[in-house]
Amino acid sequence: MKNYLPTIWRAFSKHITILAIASITFSACDDDTEPVDPYEYYPLTIGHYLVYEVNQEVYSTGQPAPVVTKWQERDEVDRVVSDSAGIVTYIIARSTRNSATDYWQKVKEFAVHKYPDKLVTNVDNQPFLSLTFPINSRITWNGNSYNNLDEQDSYYEPGFKSVKIGDQSFDNVLTVVERKDTSIINRYVTIKQYGPGVGLISDDQTTFELCQNDECIGSGKVESGSHKSRKIIEYGNR
Repeated sequence: MKNYLPTIWRAFSKHITILAIASITFSACDDDTEPVDPYEYYPLTIGHYLVYEVNQEVYSTGQPAPVVTKWQERDEVDRVVSDSAGIVTYIIARSTRNSATDYWQKVKEFAVHKYPDKLVTNVDNQPFLSLTFPINSRITWNGNSYNNLDEQDSYYEPGFKSVKIGDQSFDNVLTVVERKDTSIINRYVTIKQYGPGVGLISDDQTTFELCQNDECIGSGKVESGSHKSRKIIEYGNR
């Protein structure tokens, strides 16, 4: 009697191999991984600085128009420290001025903790999980996992973009949606963009309470809250 088992096994093995290759190919196409070192999206070398144009609109109930203010901010990596566990912390100095003709005034320092798989930013004693690695649009994380605030789902938008801000163009820009809670009565949205070799290039934060009375509910009319945007105008290494 002829033994067909080896033939059947070879055919089965070939089928499994084809499926495995197809699976790997599909995963590679579907997996949105970073094109460069992920830490390039948040450079932490001493002397690296970024200057932003900041615009803020504050809405108050009963007021016909928001109060608009503008200023500039400068963030510069000032120094670095490390603990016994080997976790490196970078201290960022933030300065502000009203216009380009004014002198910079240092207003605060904040920390960025660098871990092998994430970056945690601590501003005003409020730690926030800013970025997780590897960069993949199919994962989400709780930005408030290191503090006592409500859970906040953050995620990477799929793909990398080319972005133009003023006269500057940036390629392979990473977009992070830190928060996106919208309803008929409020809108809480924070979106940040990072450029490789640069860092944060734009930061747009919206916290709106919308009209809820019978005459205007659902209209999108802002009752109170604020909208703040930071857009990069200069960066480099001191």
